[in-house]
Amino acid sequence: MDWTKAKTILIVALIVTNLVLIATYFLREYQFKSDEKEMKVATIRLLEDKNIFVETEIPKNHERMPKLTVQYDKIDQEIIEEQLANHKALMPEEVTGDNLIALTTDFIERCNLMTENVTFDKIERAEDSIRVTYKNYLGEYAIEESYMILTVTEGKITDMKRFWLNPVEVSDIKKEVIPAIAALIRFMSESTEEEKIHVQGISLVYWVDSNAFDAESPLTDTAFPTWKIIYNGGKIQHVTAWEQ
Repeated sequence: MDWTKAKTILIVALIVTNLVLIATYFLREYQFKSDEKEMKVATIRLLEDKNIFVETEIPKNHERMPKLTVQYDKIDQEIIEEQLANHKALMPEEVTGDNLIALTTDFIERCNLMTENVTFDKIERAEDSIRVTYKNYLGEYAIEESYMILTVTEGKITDMKRFWLNPVEVSDIKKEVIPAIAALIRFMSESTEEEKIHVQGISLVYWVDSNAFDAESPLTDTAFPTWKIIYNGGKIQHVTAWEQ
């Protein structure tokens, strides 16, 4: 037997086999992306037929996620009152975005409330006051219904509202997250709105139903991965994201 020729034939066969496998993989990927695109288009069409108009980017499929154990964190009101009475105020010309963040961050630290989960969210200016809001994040995911809102009047912090859920344990078990388009379908089926619905935001968060959470108790509760849908200028609907 001509081993050189046989070796050449074997190498060619292996190359052809690899090319076939690669082609099959890309064909399947193309088919999946094509089906995904068609599903997205069909979903948007269905939503529009029901007077629901998506005006934001629909997130792509997401990785598996765990549930989160949280515990309500009580506030020491005496420390808050002491810091409200004694902190240094900003002069009128100093009331800028950066200075407001620095002022409120320092206040949170002095109240012993600063953790790695505290994340600046936004500044809202009214006619006679300014609200600086901080949210609670675990990595890239917000822990919903968990916030600190500090009111600044004439350069001085005059009030702080706080509802805070401390993350205490991340589950070892991860489950599939339903696609955002599936969450939109559930949103559509559960909606009782009679007017047109304009969806302005879709994001994945951790959420505990605060109506069922006993803030006066030290007991823990469970926050589940949830799709947060913002519509019609700030209304919010939460749709469970875990596969059932």
